[in-house]
Amino acid sequence: MTQLSVSKCDNELYVIAIPVSPNGGTAAVEVLHISSGYNDPVNYSINLGSVLVPGGTYSITMMGINWGGPAAFAVNLNGTPYTFSDGSGKLGLVWNQSVNVTVNR
Repeated sequence: MTQLSVSKCDNELYVIAIPVSPNGGTAAVEVLHISSGYNDPVNYSINLGSVLVPGGTYSITMMGINWGGPAAFAVNLNGTPYTFSDGSGKLGLVWNQSVNVTVNR
């Protein structure tokens, strides 16, 4: 089971699954798009193999966008936390992380 959960999103988070060879060459799948702010907690979980993508190896790419003020993101993928926090107020894409995972169906 390939489990992904999100507990922080300030301000906007995209997660996409990009097929890795030998499955490469097909389009990426948008796993989630969350918008939130003011450091409000979020609670979102999904099993990638149950609903989104066929079995295979994928690069799970997480992208955090800030609209101003502090930014914070917390994603857990198969028990491993991936986090970002910055109070500088930088605008635009402030965080990205890619991790290869195998999705079983």
